[in-house]
Amino acid sequence: MRYVRVQFAFPPSVRHPMHGYLDEGDGWRTELLTWRRLPDETLVTLFRVLAPREPYLDRLREVDSIDRFETAPGDGAFYLKAYERLGGPLEAFLGAFVDTEFLSVPPIVYRSGGRLSFGLIGPPDQLRDVFAAVPDPIDVDIDRIGSYGGGRRLAGVELTERQREALRAARRVGYYDVPRTGSVADVAEALGCSSSTAGAHLRKAEAALVEALLDG
Repeated sequence: MRYVRVQFAFPPSVRHPMHGYLDEGDGWRTELLTWRRLPDETLVTLFRVLAPREPYLDRLREVDSIDRFETAPGDGAFYLKAYERLGGPLEAFLGAFVDTEFLSVPPIVYRSGGRLSFGLIGPPDQLRDVFAAVPDPIDVDIDRIGSYGGGRRLAGVELTERQREALRAARRVGYYDVPRTGSVADVAEALGCSSSTAGAHLRKAEAALVEALLDG
């Protein structure tokens, strides 16, 4: 199975009001866990929300497209089931994936700055048509294409390619073995850089992964 991890950037003109609301807090995000379309075209969605509950719901009540919603508490977050009627570019965005073989790999992560990231399983030869159907104001960035290996994919984690190289090199030289058989110097040699630079790449990558795992 082929796996694609992709990030979209929604400009303010086509951003959902609740996606834009995430700009108001540091580290706020929502995770779309599952959804379905009802016969009357209402979109039912289940989100895990990592933002202050009452202010978030107050803002949600102001969104005209939301018919109704329900909530449930969670560990460090809350769950939101919403019934909504979309239209315009957001409806067109969803339509880009209709009649394709792609399956999304949850969670679909919404972050500040209009960022949306998730994984897809499907045939790469359909990617061109899918992305061509995405409305023009929405930018598309393919983060990774490879084989799907199962397990949990932290879709919202943002690592640079150099940080990914550092992690791969660290695993290869035994830096993450227990007991450890490789050193930061070994990682640096594999990357062709100084030990201090290799250490900085590893620390930044590890911090991003730990934050995503514990917050998720």
